[in-house]
Amino acid sequence: VYSFFAYSHIEFLLHYKYQPIGSRVYHLLAKLAFQAIQKELLGVFDPINQEVCGVAIDDHCKKGYSHSGIILKEFSKIGIRPVYGELLAQNQISYAGKSLEYRESHPKRLKTKLHNQNIIIIDDIITTGTSIKEAKEVLQGQGNEVLCAMVLGDARR
Repeated sequence: VYSFFAYSHIEFLLHYKYQPIGSRVYHLLAKLAFQAIQKELLGVFDPINQEVCGVAIDDHCKKGYSHSGIILKEFSKIGIRPVYGELLAQNQISYAGKSLEYRESHPKRLKTKLHNQNIIIIDDIITTGTSIKEAKEVLQGQGNEVLCAMVLGDARR
């Protein structure tokens, strides 16, 4: 999992996803993250010889935009093909402020239609890793190869 910011450093910015200006804040954070990783990411895959799909976790539109979709769009600039509307949670559950035990006992029940693709998972925050772990298991269960995951903020550091 590649992360770009300590959650504690950008927490107040990530909370803007619930405000009208949130789409601009997420765009700027994704742009900074993209600039930081673009060369390193080219060591993970070869965009000329290998098609790679970017899939955002729980890509539901809230407040008029999808925060994870904004991140995904920025990363499409290096040859990652964005696939919007995949990994949709069947349980509309919020993990904000919840314990690891709660998260593990209340899975999002992610579903995908993608088969036999090379995948990079995109999310905004990693706290316990349960969402990314569930996404990886669901994607691999459909014959996909998960190359890595990328998040803006990491609450573990």
